[in-house]
Amino acid sequence: MRVNMLFGFLGSGKTTLARRLLQEGAGDRKMAVIVNEFGDVGIDGAILEGRDLDMIELTSGCLCCTLKGSLINAIEELNDKEDIDVCVIEATGVAEPEEMIETFTDETMRGRYEMGPMVTVIDIPKFTRLREMLGPFYEAQVQNADVLILNKVDLATAADLETARKAVVELNEHAELMFTEQCELDVNKIIAGATSQKMADYQASRGIEVAHDHDHGHGRDHDHDHDHDHDHHHDHDDHRHAPAQSFVLDAEGSAARHAMEAFFFNIPDNVWRAKGYTRLDSQPVLIQFTMGQLDITEAEPRENHHMVFIGPDMDREIIEKGFQELYDAAKAVA
Repeated sequence: MRVNMLFGFLGSGKTTLARRLLQEGAGDRKMAVIVNEFGDVGIDGAILEGRDLDMIELTSGCLCCTLKGSLINAIEELNDKEDIDVCVIEATGVAEPEEMIETFTDETMRGRYEMGPMVTVIDIPKFTRLREMLGPFYEAQVQNADVLILNKVDLATAADLETARKAVVELNEHAELMFTEQCELDVNKIIAGATSQKMADYQASRGIEVAHDHDHGHGRDHDHDHDHDHDHHHDHDDHRHAPAQSFVLDAEGSAARHAMEAFFFNIPDNVWRAKGYTRLDSQPVLIQFTMGQLDITEAEPRENHHMVFIGPDMDREIIEKGFQELYDAAKAVA
């Protein structure tokens, strides 16, 4: 089974890329996807649902730390099905790639999977701001990639584009660069191209020899427990995680679209990301907000509606009060 890992900060376009890989890359391949949500409710998984594929959602944490054992269990589960050709892993936007690479060099994992290129999606218009704000964590997502997708060229100025291009080359001169609008690219370069050099370099730097037989592991002698925590040794001093928390609010009922737009226009700067399904003017919609940019698109009717908020040191009480007032106001004039 081939494994392709996707990274990129919140709102960069990872889910759009995952959707393209799964739709356009299928062909004769049997596809699967593991979606990691930092919040307690899966939104990205809902965006990908309805497709003929195996999907596992891992919520309430990050694959590179708190959910590392869950990731291994999920990979094992998919691999045991034997017929899956490609597994796409969409990491949460606050995941640290080197920690994920380390997971696949664990003695129970190494050599059992064909590792496709490590891919990081970059939001060009927000690149400079994010690098200044997040520092080493954000740079690590660039440095540990085999392929860097500089996304949202349609929203970037020429200066934005050149600044991002120069910076990522300085951080990772060996990565392949792709410049995209809505992550439109030749998906075969990701799911059928070269294997990960970053993974090979990581293994070589630690003296790890891997037999690349990529078998499905059936009948193997290892008897590892699928519920283990995998207490890995780290050469770096601490886990470079983006300092974010999340919470989920109920979004049942309907709110006025103009009121929702005003709510997000005035939301505190430390709300980095918000996403979820609700109804605006009685119509089902998907809301995606990323650091000042708001996108509202039509959606299919759903039974449950929630909004996930992600960011550092958020004042939940204030945000929840303002959010609930949108629905109370709409109900009062109905």
